[in-house]
Amino acid sequence: MNRYVLFLLFIVSFLLDSCVEKELDFSSIKSQNWESKWAIPLIDSRLTLEDFLNDTTGIINTNENGLITLVYQSEELISFGAGQITAIPDQEKLENKNFDLPLIPPGISGEVPVQFSFTFELEEEGLRIDSIISKSGYYHFKVITNLNRDVANANFTVPNFVRIDNGQPLNFPFDFSNPEGLELLERDTLIDLSNYILVFDHAFSDTNEVVINCIVYFEGDENPVNNPYFITIDNAFTDLDFYRFYGYAGHRSISMDDTISLSLFNINDAGSFSFGEGSVKLTIDVLNSFGLPVLLDITTFRAYHGGSEPDSVDVWIFGQGSPSVIELNSPNINQVGEYAFTEVITENSNINEVLDISPNKMYVEILGDLNYDENPDNTNFVLDTSAIKIDLSLELELFGSAENFKIADTVDFNMNNLDEIESLVFVVSVNNGFPINAEVQLEFVDSVYNVVQTLLQNNEMLMLAAPVSSAPDYKVIFPTNKVTEIEIIGEELKNLQMARKILITAILSTTSGQVVKIYDDYDITLQLGAKIGLSF
Repeated sequence: MNRYVLFLLFIVSFLLDSCVEKELDFSSIKSQNWESKWAIPLIDSRLTLEDFLNDTTGIINTNENGLITLVYQSEELISFGAGQITAIPDQEKLENKNFDLPLIPPGISGEVPVQFSFTFELEEEGLRIDSIISKSGYYHFKVITNLNRDVANANFTVPNFVRIDNGQPLNFPFDFSNPEGLELLERDTLIDLSNYILVFDHAFSDTNEVVINCIVYFEGDENPVNNPYFITIDNAFTDLDFYRFYGYAGHRSISMDDTISLSLFNINDAGSFSFGEGSVKLTIDVLNSFGLPVLLDITTFRAYHGGSEPDSVDVWIFGQGSPSVIELNSPNINQVGEYAFTEVITENSNINEVLDISPNKMYVEILGDLNYDENPDNTNFVLDTSAIKIDLSLELELFGSAENFKIADTVDFNMNNLDEIESLVFVVSVNNGFPINAEVQLEFVDSVYNVVQTLLQNNEMLMLAAPVSSAPDYKVIFPTNKVTEIEIIGEELKNLQMARKILITAILSTTSGQVVKIYDDYDITLQLGAKIGLSF
């Protein structure tokens, strides 16, 4: 049987495990010439909290007085990264400009400036780039012209694209000499943008404008001057990614979800455990490294325990009916690359009432609303490492009361060679240092779950709660002792040979609904023996 962290569960778990998992070798007993009745000690053990808390999925904390607190956290840290916020799409821009060559004598040099511009696109309109430190990407530049000079070249400069290593703008020349008199000249180049900063000046324009300055150099010759000439440039950008983005990233909403598993309630069927005032704390911790305004809207926060009534309850972190909206702290421009921390301790939540259904999981859906004020004048920054990480934790101080807290489980069972056994009596002695009562019922079933024998039909009390002191300590004063005999005779023994599993039901309660606290020095002394009557 699984051992669960909750102190109401682990006591019965150990008792029942010990009873059914210890096999008696009846074949060796009946082969001896013994008396007709024998007493066999099976267990003499002292159990502490350490014997039961080592299987928990939560974090175990103990305060200076020894009071136990269990901490359950979200299964996965919810997070989303920069790629979900700002992406630079592939794009292609085709621009054409006409220009005239001045009439100059052969052998004399001249030059003509030609300027191009286009808008660098983001995912949607209204987004603004101030600058981008590029991580990767390619700029495929292709140019076509009908220039018919024997000696000519062109120099292209893109002032928006600045090399990181030397601070110089992107510059590349092309040879436009055309002594063969071709109708069209075509040139291209591929530029790796991983070494560049993309900078945009919005002083005179609110668009993400890229400017390309071209100077055409040529010598006068005998070829006719066919003004106007043209230059067509094809600008293609692919696989662009960034280390840092500065500008306005736009209004975006991203949905996230996560689950907290509360394994301590997995086998609860009915009844309730009520946590004492101040013993439950629900905390939401958020780390945000995006340099922009963020709201988190918890659209769904629900606790579930299938089979109970009700089987789910909504969690209200700021009180029923109040919006579950959290405004996050964000790093400022001097904290680029750092996380800003936001902590919400939900003092007005209904989490105590939620735990009345003994939920085994809590599910949350969160809508992240970025640049929620939709102000395009905001200056955002986003790094490739930027992320929002949300951690939910539930702290349960073991302080409260139980009322008919019902648990159920199934264990394997197999007891053969009982033909010469007349009677079998288990004797259980429990010296209990915990403030918990335990009533237990055992049903033995065959391979298809038909009940073949029932023990402890009246929910026998196997363990009596130890009395506790008054507030605020609620600490056990002295342990209690209870001895229980479980007798199996006649047809009941034959029925046991057909059993393959035991259905275990336990009802756990504190005395008269009294609140108690569980400390790390509590223990149980358990003694288990068997009396066997043989027939010859």
